[in-house]
This record gives sequence, C-alpha cells and structure tokens, in this order.
Amino acid sequence: MIQRSLLLSAFVLLAGVIGGAQGSVAAADDPTSVVGDLGTRALAAMRYGDTTVAQARIRQLFRQYFDTEACTRSALGSYWQNTTTRQRQEYTHRYEDYIVIMYSTLLRHFGGASFTVLGSQPDKEGVIVTSRINGIVPMLVDWQLTPTNEGYKVTNLFVSGINMASLQNSDIISVVQRNSGQIQPLLATLREKNASNGILR
Repeated sequence: MIQRSLLLSAFVLLAGVIGGAQGSVAAADDPTSVVGDLGTRALAAMRYGDTTVAQARIRQLFRQYFDTEACTRSALGSYWQNTTTRQRQEYTHRYEDYIVIMYSTLLRHFGGASFTVLGSQPDKEGVIVTSRINGIVPMLVDWQLTPTNEGYKVTNLFVSGINMASLQNSDIISVVQRNSGQIQPLLATLREKNASNGILR
C-alpha cells in the first residue's frame, strides 16, 4: 500500500529533509556536505513542535536537496508517460503533499538521535554517501546523489540494503494497476489521504 511505503520512506528521509535555511553553493557541490547538512538540520528541527512549521521546513528542504522531479517520476514509473499534462501537475502536487505529511508526522520519533556521515564512493549514477542515524537502534542509510545544474541532489536511499525508490514505486504502481492503468484513482487516493491530514488544495 502507498501508506506503508511512504511511511517507511519518511522514517528514513526525516534524517535529511527537515531543517533550516538554504545551504551554500559550495555544499551543493560536495555530496558528503549535502548529506551532512541534511542530518544536522534535521536534528536542529527537533526543537520545533508546531506541525505547520515542521511541514513548511520539510517542503522547503525536500525541494532544495532532492531531485524532486526525478523522485516524483520514479515513483510513478512507466505510467508517467500515460499521463496528461494536467494529471502530471496534479500528481506532482499530491505526491509532494503526501510526503510532507509523512515527514512531519514522524518527526517526533527522532528526538535524541544524532547523525553521522561515514564516507562516500562513486556510483554509476553519481555518488553514494553512507551515513548512520544514531538512535535507540542505529541504522545505516546510503544516499544516492546525482550531479545536476544546481549541484548534487538526492535521488534515492538504501536502508539496510532496501531500495526505497523501488519499494515506493511498487506500492504506487499497485494502485494504478488495480484500477486498469488509470491515473485518476491514484490521484483520488492521494487527495483523500492529504485532506484527511489537513492539506487541502
């Protein structure tokens, strides 16, 4: 189901998508700095308990540090080619809103954790940065980043070897396939979940 996948994605990504101000251009050119900044800002954001503030910071940093277009298209897979321009626009908004809700909901579960960047290595898509979330149960997270005109951007994560983009894609595609390849039921599902969590647009 969509909720299961996005919940797991949010649990991991919270270490990197919540925080403060814009990063420097230099940081965007160094993948280890990108991941380090994400982790540091996530921890700094733990002191904010207001849901609206948390959601605003999540949305800001998701747009700043992630290749949002690549992530959005990857989740929908080949069905992206079957969508109209209007459906793509709505799906992009719904997908982002749903991710924002998941991140803000799970933010409170990271109190007291720390974040460590362990190293990096080249990857066919760009670079893999390895990190550790030092919570009650330490968790290794590999971040896949690719170079763009705006510096390195996160495109995927591997949590203890689990490919998060692949998992998310499977769950979203399952909704489309259950509805004979139609996109509108997926949009309706995302719209309903977003509305039930306070995001209406």
